[in-house]
Amino acid sequence: MTVGQGDTGSTGRQPYEYVIIGGGIHGTCLANYLLADGGYSHDQVRIVEPRDELLASFERKARQCGMETLRSTFVQHIDTEPFSLESFAEGAGREAELVATDDYPSRPTLDLFLDHARSVVDRADIDDCHRQTRAVGIDESGDSLHVETPETRLGAGRVILALGLGAEPTRPKWATGVSEDAPVTHVWNDAFDPSAAAEFDGETYVIGGGITAGQLACTLSERTSVTLLSRHQLETALSEADPYWLNWRHLERELHALPPGSQARHDRIRTARNDATIPPYVERRLDEARDCGPLDVRIGEIVCAHAIENGLLLRFADGTTDSNAQVILATGLDPVPEHPLVRTAAESLSLQRGTNGFPVLDDRTLAWQRSDGGTSPVYVSGALAEPSVGPFARNVIGARRVAERLLDPPDHAGSGRAIPRSSGTS
Repeated sequence: MTVGQGDTGSTGRQPYEYVIIGGGIHGTCLANYLLADGGYSHDQVRIVEPRDELLASFERKARQCGMETLRSTFVQHIDTEPFSLESFAEGAGREAELVATDDYPSRPTLDLFLDHARSVVDRADIDDCHRQTRAVGIDESGDSLHVETPETRLGAGRVILALGLGAEPTRPKWATGVSEDAPVTHVWNDAFDPSAAAEFDGETYVIGGGITAGQLACTLSERTSVTLLSRHQLETALSEADPYWLNWRHLERELHALPPGSQARHDRIRTARNDATIPPYVERRLDEARDCGPLDVRIGEIVCAHAIENGLLLRFADGTTDSNAQVILATGLDPVPEHPLVRTAAESLSLQRGTNGFPVLDDRTLAWQRSDGGTSPVYVSGALAEPSVGPFARNVIGARRVAERLLDPPDHAGSGRAIPRSSGTS
């Protein structure tokens, strides 16, 4: 994108109303809501995102793991109108890409979802808000926040952390001692190429028991021999949680009634989320691949691995071994509260952190609470917002729920704009 005039820093211009850190699904969705429903202009909103295009990180991860369709339904997207994606599909003659699902609303293909999202970005000129850089810190002086980047400081009335999931891939202990040139990689490594992985002359082990591992194993098995290795029996669930967790009243009753920042809230969310599950349509892909022969599903765990001339020598917990193998980890990302920017923001702005380091939020506005009990002008979206938004916080619909609270908190129904800082609630 081309950086607009006056976008070289905070000096010589008024602070932006909002600086959104992260240009994935959540950051782009929130920018669209601020522009379309919040009445903000493009020179009042900035998205700080190091990649050259918005949504690039989401697309890369989706392609890397072999995603064909979204788990989310067709009404869950980045636009403000619920049926926008459906209308887009109908207008383009792509209704067949709204995949019918038993006892569940239709789900879009990945290509349809991305094409619709790009159409929203183009229509609203959201790219004009994109500054291609990386946020390294946040500090506060007077009535303004400052987002630190390697090049400059961006003044902001409010900052939204839309960081997605954790910054670093999670690796099991046995993988940390393997030589760097050994064929062990992670599906979320930037350099991971599923096409290149499928060229390996030996057995490919995909490690994990959730939807990412299932999709990746199916995709690779179309070209090579694959074993999906999971520590537990594969479990199926159509959605990430029961749909009633989408309802604010349910959240207020079942989650917000518990103490903010408490272990009880964390436990309630963990119980509600269907983590490490595979939806039935991925289970069917796995069954078909197994029936054809190139894929095996094994319950077990690697305890050690050593690089040998033609791959890896693996030893499993049951005492068996395999050689001439490569390993692709689908073991998730570090918890998002461990993201360096979360830590530095909490320290520099004296913000409260609760169980497992999650921000303590005002449930009404999603503002991050200060250590002295006041509310800060920092807001969060994505997995960081789980203590208030619930088990769907990290999903597409979670971004829409955050936008609702930003633009129309419960005590200010019909305001149509985010609460001004002068009110003392942001």
